[in-house]
Formats: sequence, structure tokens, C-alpha cells
Amino acid sequence: MQIDVNKIIIQPNHPVHTYKPIKHLENKRNTSQGMPLLINKNHKFLLYTGEITFRKAKLNSLKKINCNVREGIDKSRLEELNLSEIYFSGLKLPTEIAKDFMDYRKRKNMSQQELSRRTKITPGSIHHYESLLKKLDPRLANELDKGKLTFKEARCIADLDDFDIQNKVAKPFIEGKISSVYIEKIVSLVKKNNYTQNLEKIIEDIISGTYIFTNKVEKKIPEKRGHSTNMNIEHKIIQLASELESITNEEIPEYRRLRLISSLKILDSRIIASLNHINEAFIKNVNAYTTTNR
Repeated sequence: MQIDVNKIIIQPNHPVHTYKPIKHLENKRNTSQGMPLLINKNHKFLLYTGEITFRKAKLNSLKKINCNVREGIDKSRLEELNLSEIYFSGLKLPTEIAKDFMDYRKRKNMSQQELSRRTKITPGSIHHYESLLKKLDPRLANELDKGKLTFKEARCIADLDDFDIQNKVAKPFIEGKISSVYIEKIVSLVKKNNYTQNLEKIIEDIISGTYIFTNKVEKKIPEKRGHSTNMNIEHKIIQLASELESITNEEIPEYRRLRLISSLKILDSRIIASLNHINEAFIKNVNAYTTTNR
């Protein structure tokens, strides 16, 4: 429903009355937020969510905006709506938003997936924000809050386990010597080479424009069938078993949990089918051998 901008009033308990938009987060794009939620009360439209849409409409001198209008709202959901508004309108620093997510989920004994459903914030975003507090060097979290690191840069750097490596990777981004487009590739290279590759040289070459990223895929020569193929399968199974064991030491984000469970169930069914096939083949061979030697 299209509502006249001049008839919209931000509800009195909205966090925008307590916090001011963080300057470097003010124009943050959040395409996942829906239409502003308004409550029709005494011929006035009270805004509960969509403050940033409303603010931009006024700045652009728009006369009407599309809104979701209701007659009432559950007061128990007010905290969740305000949490959503703080995130979408950039009313707090990233680390403060992350703390709000974690504190609220702890108080309500709520999963990331459920918080996502209630706030319309993507589960991936909630996971990444919380990971900043758990994995990112606090010094770099401070740089993020200052706006010297972008959220994308901080999120990728947090995937590195070593704080010293995190700071080495972050330095050229903080100093503005290198574009954010390279952050994922650099982090990937560091992890791929188990932190042993000359990081300073990689960054130096990227800054100077001499580092060449290649997407070429090496062609593998097909292996001959027979005993070597069986050995190769055994080797792959051992590798897979090692990777599965590492899951117990890894923090699985809520938005990946169901997908992972589904994949493991498929794997489990394939393992059972393979074991049955191997056992049946063995029994047939034994029976054939016994029959032949009678």
C-alpha cells in the first residue's frame, strides 16, 4: 500500500530516537529488508521498521512509499523489530550489533536461524557478525568500527586463525593501498598454502599490479582402471574420513547446519549401500568357490 510520507511518524520507542546513524554505515545497502511496517493508529501511521527507507524517501523528496500497514502489533516482538532496525539503519557499530545478536539469542535460547526469521536479517549475516567477536583480533574489530576496514574485509580476515597473519593481511586494506576485491583471494591463498607462502610478497605484487591471478584448471590424466583405481578410492575415503573428523572441531553456522545434515545422510546411505555390495560380492565368491570344490 502506498502511504503519504508526510503522514508517517516514527514510533516513540524506535531506536532512532536513542541512536544516531553511524556516518560510514549510513548508506549501507541492505536489499534483504522488506517494506516499512506501519501501524494504523488514530488515523496516524506509526513506523516500526523501514526507517532507512523512510529517511531516504524524505531526502529524495518522495511523496509516497510502499508500506505494509497493520492495525496492531505484538508488544513481545518490539525488541526484535528494534534489533532489526538497528542493523538495517546502521544505528550501532558492527561489534555492538554483534553483541546484541549474541546477547539476545542467549537470553531467548534462540538459534541464528530463528533470529533471522524474526528479524528478516539473513542467517549468514548474523553468523558473520557474531564470528567477528569470536575470531577477529580485537584490534582489527576496532578498525572495523572506525570504518578503516570494511565489513567484507573483516569477515574474510576473521577466517584466518592467527592474529599476526590477520594483522599482516589487514594492514594494506586499512592503509587504503589495496582494493577490497582482492581480500577473498588473498585469504584463500594464505589458507591454501597453510600460512607458509610469502604473504608480504603477494601483497606487494598485488599493490604494484604485477601479481597475476589465474583461473586455469589443470587437466588431469584419467587413471587406469584396476587395482590402482581401487587404491585411489581407498585413499579418497581416508581423506574424507579425516575431513569429517574435523567437523567436531569446527563451528557450524546455523544456516549451514541443515544442509550439512542432509549431505551426511546421503553419504551415510551411500556407505551402507557400498558395504552391502562388497559383502554380497564376497559371499557370492565364497559360495562359488565352495560349489566348485565339492
